[in-house]
Amino acid sequence: MARIKLEEALEYLYDDIQPSLAEAVKEFFPKTEFESGRLFRAFLKAVGRRQRDWVNLPGKLIDSTW
Repeated sequence: MARIKLEEALEYLYDDIQPSLAEAVKEFFPKTEFESGRLFRAFLKAVGRRQRDWVNLPGKLIDSTW
């Protein structure tokens, strides 16, 4: 089992996650206008309020040989 700081990991993955989050919101709320960067920051803030600093991940989700 590995541990990660979830909020920091998501922030690190901003470039990979932010466009997908914006796309998902547009799918459900096509007429809503928003700034995708502000949406992502609000998402991170919500994650930070709900999660502990560290979360456990099963080892099968981690490839440390790369």
